[in-house]
Amino acid sequence: MATHPLQLRFVRSAVDVRDLPSEGPEVAFIGRSNVGKSSLINALANHKALAHVSNTPGRTQLINQFRLKIKGVDHGLVIDLPGYGYAKVPEKIR
Repeated sequence: MATHPLQLRFVRSAVDVRDLPSEGPEVAFIGRSNVGKSSLINALANHKALAHVSNTPGRTQLINQFRLKIKGVDHGLVIDLPGYGYAKVPEKIR
């Protein structure tokens, strides 16, 4: 069985972008809550549970970094950002 050419590996999570070191190129997924940002990351990685997916809007509340490698070559980071709009979270968090 051939390996998938695109690989994503979880690196770290943070509450604030200032808590994350810059490590080269980054691609960020941003959008409304429950639009499919985490699902897209899982689809790209050919992995069902790399990024947590929920039916409830607002479950991604941290900034999540994933290391991107294509055919074993490092291409920087993919960032899964919290959604906005529909999340039922306290105003301070929003």
